[in-house]
Amino acid sequence: METCFLITSGELKVACRLSEPAQVNRVVLGVHGFAGSAQDQIQSGIAEEMVLFRSAVLRFDFPGHGQSPEEKLTLKGCVDSLLAVARFAREKYPLVEDLCIFATGMGAYVTMLALDALVAMPGRVKLVVQTPSVQMSDTVSAMLRVTPEQLKAVGKVTIPVARPLDVTYEFYQELAARTGLAVSQIPFLILHGEDDDYIPMADIQHLRHINDRAKLVIIPGTSHRFLEDGAWDMVLDLTRDWFEFEQVLLADWE
Repeated sequence: METCFLITSGELKVACRLSEPAQVNRVVLGVHGFAGSAQDQIQSGIAEEMVLFRSAVLRFDFPGHGQSPEEKLTLKGCVDSLLAVARFAREKYPLVEDLCIFATGMGAYVTMLALDALVAMPGRVKLVVQTPSVQMSDTVSAMLRVTPEQLKAVGKVTIPVARPLDVTYEFYQELAARTGLAVSQIPFLILHGEDDDYIPMADIQHLRHINDRAKLVIIPGTSHRFLEDGAWDMVLDLTRDWFEFEQVLLADWE
């Protein structure tokens, strides 16, 4: 069963979708990527798979994305949205110890920024990040195919997705001001495509450097969006293993 609703945190409103089995053994938060949504193929696929394994799956939209009532995309709004949804999940399921998070792209970046606050909440956090970026400002510039100087000159670029997304120079500046990540020292799983054309391997190795408890699986022959045959099935298998056991059956592909 899936229900849609808004969470209110101060002046912030977050559009959420909850997929809930009859019996809930764990809670999974789905955190979408740049220009994605709670209803995109990746997040819908995670929800469909995890519900089969008795997980309540809570997806939400960042400001400016999907069904969010918030029009302006800001990094602070993204972080605050994630924390609001996590608090809601902890309050709704107080007897469920594991808060599992599957975050992709920009969602992975936002989750890592918020990780200390997430870990400080009651219970345990289990995290899978797919194609995480460390230098998100560089990633956004590459995806927009504009230089920072060009974005400053025009003020904003609109991405023609299902809900047109305005990416402002102000948002770019927020990202650029975050010159590094301090990732909480919990074990987490990194999934990365061997042929990713947006996230350089240097970013992935940097994450391994600042948290040597992170487990890395590089999926051969796979690009940034994991559209190649078999890639998504591998993502699901690895994610299930991590949420269940905090380990994977594959060795590092390095």
